[in-house]
Amino acid sequence: MNIIYNICFITRKRSNEVEVLMLFRQKDPNRHKWNGIGGKIEKGETIDESMEREILEETGLKVRGMSFRGIVTWNETGGMYVYRAEDAGGGLSACDEGELAWKPFQWVMEASEVVSNIKYYLKDILQDEPPQEFACTYENEQLISVKKKPLPDMAKELTFN
Repeated sequence: MNIIYNICFITRKRSNEVEVLMLFRQKDPNRHKWNGIGGKIEKGETIDESMEREILEETGLKVRGMSFRGIVTWNETGGMYVYRAEDAGGGLSACDEGELAWKPFQWVMEASEVVSNIKYYLKDILQDEPPQEFACTYENEQLISVKKKPLPDMAKELTFN
């Protein structure tokens, strides 16, 4: 399986409600959908380095508590490493990828404008459960199923050449 992408869900608390920083994508994949922050892992980067770079490039934010939470795969052909982090403050910068906005957790879980698979794994990755795989199956670009699986031992700190 070829896992060359990453995604991070950055959260903050506002008046007893958890908000998630979301990106309304203007580019493929997932054009015109709300998604987490992330992108492609570049040659020579570790997965963590790549995630830190993507967060800074797309948001301008400093985060704390960034942690690896698992992987999301699709049709056993590709996937992405999933992270969570907390907002450490600061203003959002403009993003070439689309519009950034803080959205209530419940909105992210229910809105049809959010990438379809997120509601199946977001709650799990925001909790302190062990990292796991969320195996998504698509047919004709429609999400058919998401199965949670224990995460196999894998070298998360690989660099990409």
